[in-house]
Amino acid sequence: MMDNGFPDQALFTRWVKGDISDAERQALEQHPDYPVYQQALESARRRETGWQAFLDQLREWRRQLFPARYVVLWQAMAVAAVFTLGFFIWTLLQPVSTAPSIYATATGEKKTVTLPDGSTVSLNAVSCLEVFTSDWASTRRVRLTGEAFFQIKKGHAPFVVETSAGTVSVLGTSFNIRYRGSAFEVDCYTGWLQATGKSGAKQALRAGQKSAMRMERWQPLGVVTESWPSWMQGETYCGDVPVYELFAELQRQYNISISASGIEGRRFSGTFSHDDLPRALRMVCEPLGLQYAIEGKQVLIRKKD
Repeated sequence: MMDNGFPDQALFTRWVKGDISDAERQALEQHPDYPVYQQALESARRRETGWQAFLDQLREWRRQLFPARYVVLWQAMAVAAVFTLGFFIWTLLQPVSTAPSIYATATGEKKTVTLPDGSTVSLNAVSCLEVFTSDWASTRRVRLTGEAFFQIKKGHAPFVVETSAGTVSVLGTSFNIRYRGSAFEVDCYTGWLQATGKSGAKQALRAGQKSAMRMERWQPLGVVTESWPSWMQGETYCGDVPVYELFAELQRQYNISISASGIEGRRFSGTFSHDDLPRALRMVCEPLGLQYAIEGKQVLIRKKD
């Protein structure tokens, strides 16, 4: 079952400590907002700021990422963070440094960000971008969780996109990165780029090529057939993905909660639209032999009778 709130405080605390089972981690990764929480935790681990600055940044995360329906959730997260992030305090109490600028999208939201060099980044729903501007002239560096399309202007300094699964380095090109949970996918639209997994495995891509990392290995190169990412054209394309990933993406785009049964082991290839929920549900359920019922923000999906 999927819902709109992060799991309970005890599970959140164990997740921060890394003390959860593979099954629990997989369940968390299915949640549409999981990348946001993951980005917040990673940001706390990396950033060398004072404690008050850290708390201020947490409040900014709440303002950008958590609408009114998350107020109770935020309070639980704040309490858990105070106790479970204690082992980061020695870095948080160091002298305040220039913190990155953070741009984030909520469920169903898209946003375009203009960077200091005039490059642009378009964020898909439930995505987050950190822009490290303190040394931008010599190091153009950003960090992404979620999905984004980059249009990078040529410059003397390489442009580097970091994710927890790997990095992408370019001088000037346009490309799309999708990092959701364990999925790390890169599509090159113009120019060329080099992607590097966290294990060090490298993959060079030229215009019209795409690749994905699975189990720390790059998959064979594929072909980019569209001029723009499908999500920027008002629809999502899923290529042979587990159905739970498909439903998580539906939740990101429509701000709904999906409860599903009879999907174990099922996979899906196809598209769904972003502007008509019943039509989107038909596009994904009919090929799978599923039926759905919409009850406000709740969608119930099961096998056809």
